Amino acid sequence: MQQATIRARLSEGFFPSEVTAELEDLRGNRVGFMAARELVVSRDNGTGEIAVRVVQLNDDRAIIELPGDVYGAVRYVEVDRTVLATRPAR
Repeated sequence: MQQATIRARLSEGFFPSEVTAELEDLRGNRVGFMAARELVVSRDNGTGEIAVRVVQLNDDRAIIELPGDVYGAVRYVEVDRTVLATRPAR
């Protein structure tokens, strides 16, 4: 799977090692999730870029895997391809 980053609203998580993130999916729905602080690539004034995995790329959309919770559960979200920024794999 390819790594990429996506812009999201970021706030403090429940624990110092995590953040709460919110982004918009392809249909305009807000999707909230928790992520490890180490996945935050940049952060400024309540927004930032967070690392995600790209599961599938089409001409105009992508399916991404959002970071999982502490038990390893993940969610898949469809987004406009143009909102992704490609980053080297970690």
